[in-house]
Amino acid sequence: MARILSVEDDPDYQYQVSHALRNETWEVHYAFTGPEGYEKAVSLNPDIILMDLRLPLLNGVEVIKRLKQNKATKDIPVIVLTNHSADAGFVESGVKALGVVAYLNKPAPMDELCALIKRLLNG
Repeated sequence: MARILSVEDDPDYQYQVSHALRNETWEVHYAFTGPEGYEKAVSLNPDIILMDLRLPLLNGVEVIKRLKQNKATKDIPVIVLTNHSADAGFVESGVKALGVVAYLNKPAPMDELCALIKRLLNG
């Protein structure tokens, strides 16, 4: 069973995402702040990380940088889910340069998110 870590500070959106992922029978873990997301990524070794960029205490970009610098987490695929609509192209190219595998604007259609995760899990 695939293990997915969702790092999102909006509890309503976190619920939406987790409901969709659990319907796919994936194991879902949550984090609501940047530091919590980093710590859980290190301890859980998830198959995929879903990362918001606007997080309390440590933003998603900084978390991604730390994940990619850590030998234990550098190869975990990260999907950014955020709502940076005004500068979306600039933000997307910046996080992809850090090693992010995909960038989706919130609210991303759950079927699109699940299809992307399936593709990543299947190699």
